[in-house]
Amino acid sequence: MISGSFSKVNSDDEQDIVPSSDCLNCPIVEEPRIHLASYSKRYTDVARLLRLKFIAQVCPKLRVEALELAINHVKSTYNVKMYEELHKIHSMEVERSVKSSKAISSSNTSIDTMPTCSTSQPNRAPCKALPYDSYWVEDNTMEATLLLQELDAELNFKKSNSGSTYVRRILEEIGDYHVKSGNLHLAIKYYARARPYCTSSDHVINMFRNLIRVSIYMANWWHVLSYIDEAKHYAAGFQNLAQSVPAQLSCAAGLANIGLKIYKTAAHCFLLTPFDHYDYHDIVAQQDVAYYGGLCGLATLDIEMLQLGCLESETFKPFIAISHRIWDLIANFISGDLDNCVKQLQEIESHVRLDVYMAPHVDALYGKIKTRMRDRKSSITERI
Repeated sequence: MISGSFSKVNSDDEQDIVPSSDCLNCPIVEEPRIHLASYSKRYTDVARLLRLKFIAQVCPKLRVEALELAINHVKSTYNVKMYEELHKIHSMEVERSVKSSKAISSSNTSIDTMPTCSTSQPNRAPCKALPYDSYWVEDNTMEATLLLQELDAELNFKKSNSGSTYVRRILEEIGDYHVKSGNLHLAIKYYARARPYCTSSDHVINMFRNLIRVSIYMANWWHVLSYIDEAKHYAAGFQNLAQSVPAQLSCAAGLANIGLKIYKTAAHCFLLTPFDHYDYHDIVAQQDVAYYGGLCGLATLDIEMLQLGCLESETFKPFIAISHRIWDLIANFISGDLDNCVKQLQEIESHVRLDVYMAPHVDALYGKIKTRMRDRKSSITERI
């Protein structure tokens, strides 16, 4: 493991971007099968930082690379404390790697060479500590302070001299600022304060989506479900929103139910997620939806529902069409080709154990799937 800092949750005025506490006991992944740079580009903002920090926590071979990518990404935000934390951990990891390489070199009496770090890129340059960017820290801190002062002044002015629309917009901008600063508790407060200033149904739904998004970052799963229920209740009063809003929020509902270990409900939520209007790319890639829905479905749904809800569904079928391993896994389970199912589960295991949202649930889901496979095998044998 890297550092206890991964489990630290700070007060409201400090950064609080941390993986869920469920992730702290996840097993180490020794043989990753992903190209980390390509993988991380699927996500943006806080979601990318969360995933990279988690991979650094559980995968020694990708640790330094994940930290470097996280450091580069955090410099596009105002989160100076996160930068300093990541830089400190990266420096410690590089130092440890160098000492380890020198010890091995001495014991093997081989020619001394520059130590290299294990990464997903075999031709990677020698392992070196990244220089601390004091200029960026100073400049970014000043810029963030001035921006917050400007937003606060504008908010006070708009409250006295402008209509609700302007006040709502500034509150959302302050919420966005706190997300970029890593102060997720404050972001929630400012997004919620925008509610009385919403002048249209779209404004209200957007407010709920902001609250849901940040609650996902914080892994506050009950809050996610609560905001989803409020959004659905509100949307029910508008003909144009009554059907679209529940579908658009189904991915977030599935994620929350996984976090709460309610796997059957999670499966149903993902199966109802619309491919054509999918807009949670920043947090959950389309490939992830296939893995989440497919594995939760295999663990909890009957054969008929798997066939209709996964392989033949107009809604979910496009997701697993771009994730052929999940498609093959479900198809083989339905057809009774259980030996190949076992093999395919093993092939995707390292991938799902690197996923910050799935990793805490892999053992439980795999256990349920394997139990169902044994039962299905017995049933097939009895019929023969």
